[in-house]
Amino acid sequence: MVTEQVERINRNIEGAVNQGRYLILKTHRMTELVEKHIMFSLESILRKTEHERLIHTLYTILKELVINGCKANQKRIFFDEQSLDLNDESQYHKGIELYKKAFSEKMALEYGKKARDRGLYCMIDFEFDKEGIRIEVVNNTAIIPAEETIMRDKLKKAMGYNDLAEFYMEQAMSGDTEGAGLGLALIIILLKGEGIDPSYFRILIQGEQTIARLEIPFSERFRSKRDHDARRVGEQA
Repeated sequence: MVTEQVERINRNIEGAVNQGRYLILKTHRMTELVEKHIMFSLESILRKTEHERLIHTLYTILKELVINGCKANQKRIFFDEQSLDLNDESQYHKGIELYKKAFSEKMALEYGKKARDRGLYCMIDFEFDKEGIRIEVVNNTAIIPAEETIMRDKLKKAMGYNDLAEFYMEQAMSGDTEGAGLGLALIIILLKGEGIDPSYFRILIQGEQTIARLEIPFSERFRSKRDHDARRVGEQA
């Protein structure tokens, strides 16, 4: 039954890619099936645009972003259940510690169902043609100021690294192990490793939505959305 479901969804993905330049996937939690659909989507799009060499790098990045988006939604539910205020600094740190201690794969599945019931989602929006690809990972909970500050700091620091081992070593020595921030910093390093300008990666807050946007030009005719963004996290001077 699972195999039939995967094949059916993959046929729909392949059909959408072959017929147009847009594709949207939506989920409430990261599962093995979701991972397979992300990989198949990238394979289909990058084959069509003749940039298959980017499959594994983009898959790694997308997986990180979707996990972060799903966790962000699930953390909001956890804080609500614990009657903790995200915007109160002491309560925020208490909640994060409680969440880290309680987190497990079983919990992720349970809270994924709760996210679905509350209308919280993580959506992957692909837009692509021969000029380039734009991928947006959207979750419908906004980043609070404390989290935004952490992300801005991580992204700024990551711009100074070109090597994953060097980055890991310095983070370990400083005792800095903030999960989501570390993952975002590694994304920047992966992009630099592919020769992709990391300024094409943005995290934006629009109302109650947090949007992680990655753009990759395939030609000089590609037009980026970044110049139209009113608010950016991690913007470089």
